[in-house]
Amino acid sequence: MEELPPPLIIEILSRLGDSSELARCRLVSRTLNSLSREVSKVHLLCTLSHYLKSRAPETEPPVTPFKTIISNLVLHRRALRSVSIGVEKSLRNISYDEVEGESDDLYLTDVGFVNQWLPNIGAGLKSLSVSDFWIQSCWRKSEILSLISSCCHSLIELQVKNAWLSVDGLKPMPTLTSLTLEYIRLDDEDLHKSYQHVSIW
Repeated sequence: MEELPPPLIIEILSRLGDSSELARCRLVSRTLNSLSREVSKVHLLCTLSHYLKSRAPETEPPVTPFKTIISNLVLHRRALRSVSIGVEKSLRNISYDEVEGESDDLYLTDVGFVNQWLPNIGAGLKSLSVSDFWIQSCWRKSEILSLISSCCHSLIELQVKNAWLSVDGLKPMPTLTSLTLEYIRLDDEDLHKSYQHVSIW
């Protein structure tokens, strides 16, 4: 694969269905490690298998936390134009009784977590999708919309799912044309008034 032209390798890496494979590619060679930093798309889903292994004390070696995987893949990658992170739909079957009360390892709209990497890549992003883990997000109000509006000045498409959102500090996003809010608890039902030129789904 290393014999291919670098632009073609970058295109192949950008088309990986699961960007966790991108992390593995980085370990194969210095060339792939270097070119992986030029990918334009990252798509990461926490699988049910990863979730269960992360909670099994006998798992060896220990599973890398999902948030850490995300941060390591996207941090300082200014070539990124599209980022999609979330949890598999199969995790919806997890009951509240099965989750530790204060756990936040899959709370993906956590502003503290997103603030670790979004300011570094936000300027070039065109598309951002965050699908949260409802059991951990439903009782935690997130101001991620404010952070996104402050960092992503070229964003065209935004999707946020399974979260409790605040609109405090929300700034106009003139380039945004598509906003998808799915299974959302929202403090401001008049969000469309702030984005009259945006298609809200």
